[in-house]
Amino acid sequence: MNQILICGYKGEIGSFLLNGLLRVMPKALNLWCVDVNETEDETVERIRISDTIFLCIPMGKTVDWLVSHKGLLRGKVVVEQCSLKEWVYNEERLKEIDIRSMHVLFRPSQTPDKRDRKVALFKGQFDEEMAKKIEEITGSEIVWLENAGDHDREMAITQALTHRTLLLLGNALKECHGSTYISKKVVELSDRIKQGDLSLYKSIQENRHLGEHLEKMTNGFKQFKIEDYWK
Repeated sequence: MNQILICGYKGEIGSFLLNGLLRVMPKALNLWCVDVNETEDETVERIRISDTIFLCIPMGKTVDWLVSHKGLLRGKVVVEQCSLKEWVYNEERLKEIDIRSMHVLFRPSQTPDKRDRKVALFKGQFDEEMAKKIEEITGSEIVWLENAGDHDREMAITQALTHRTLLLLGNALKECHGSTYISKKVVELSDRIKQGDLSLYKSIQENRHLGEHLEKMTNGFKQFKIEDYWK
């Protein structure tokens, strides 16, 4: 990881990784960036001279970007940042690219406490040295997942179902005249979600594993016994 390229450095995750790299990596490191302002020729040239690429572009554009630059990416490490992983790994046109997965599980601008910061990586994709660098760059704890399916099944609960529940409950609570400490926190979290990128949050709701957890949640509401949660 000596010639690093950050694609999408003006977005929240890209700028977060850029600042982290500048903070912890050696001064001799060659660090390149591209975003929407660079021409395709500039992008191609910076891909050519890099050995590791942190791909921080919108999730819906990730596969198309990888396919369009596939010929240039052979022999390089591409660390993608998508909130859903299976659709990247199931894409046959990307089989020749060394794609590795990383997922920043927090919004950097809203998460100052390092105890709340976690980054998901896949087992077997990162050696100890690179994992340690990512830990230092992000100031986060590493969460190790098995593969794309394991990641997306977990994200169906921790992201898609959680977001949907908070948004629905937050709206309902706003119509109430009184409030408790817990209900205020739910409204705060609901409003925090609404400050994010709508297109990203819509994509998160497309998680194919969400339906199974919605069914479990619905059955849980119907069969709910509060004493079961005190065991």
